[in-house]
Amino acid sequence: MARHRFIAGAVCPECSEQDSIRLIVEQIDGEEREHIECVSCDYHAERPKQAAEKAEQDIIGLFKP
Repeated sequence: MARHRFIAGAVCPECSEQDSIRLIVEQIDGEEREHIECVSCDYHAERPKQAAEKAEQDIIGLFKP
C-alpha cells in the first residue's frame, strides 16, 4: 500500500506550479521506495536512495514517550 503526502511550498521543476508535488512512499519487496510526482503535469522522479539514507543520519534523536 502506498502512502501519499503533499509537500507544502514545493514547486514543480517542469510546470513551475506551487503546491502540486506529492511524495509517494511504496513498500516493494520489503524495501521502501520514494518518488515524487506533480498532480498538475506528468512530471515524476524517483528519490535517490543516498538522499534518503543521509536524511536519517541527520536526526539527532527521537522522542518516544
